[in-house]
Amino acid sequence: MTREDETATMALTIRRLTPADAAEFHALRQEGFRLNEREFRFAPEDEAHLTTADVAARLTREFVVGAFDGGTLVGVAGLACLSGAKTKHKALLWGMYLRERHRGEGGADALMAALIEQARGACEIVTLTVMRDNHRARRFYERWGFTIYGVEPASVKTADGVYLDEALMARRLD
Repeated sequence: MTREDETATMALTIRRLTPADAAEFHALRQEGFRLNEREFRFAPEDEAHLTTADVAARLTREFVVGAFDGGTLVGVAGLACLSGAKTKHKALLWGMYLRERHRGEGGADALMAALIEQARGACEIVTLTVMRDNHRARRFYERWGFTIYGVEPASVKTADGVYLDEALMARRLD
């Protein structure tokens, strides 16, 4: 997907992010970590130190799409293809986040559709992790054909000392 290959869903536009989007992407990601501590394995301080150049390099290296409401980035999701000789058939879906007020409008589906389209040409299996008790996200991923193949107990420990399990999910692309 290129910048010219934009797709509109409801009032949102979906397109691949470029290095020019780095600052806005980083700010939205930090917001997601801060507002949804129990949904992400990362905390704001894990990526707070990243420079705009660091984030821009990631946007160049990996396939990251954004959902825009007008000119404002309101949702993101990334896909990282593995490169090892024995693992290059797989990709990792990461960092899916959509601002709460934009949920239920088709934006998450549009982000996922862009990631799956990209993955089809690059790999055979897409994996992801999701907090086991994040039922809404799990239902969303299951609707997209992902199935749980395992659970990592106590994968994440929150700032207040609560341990959270992560469900490991995968979808084979046919």
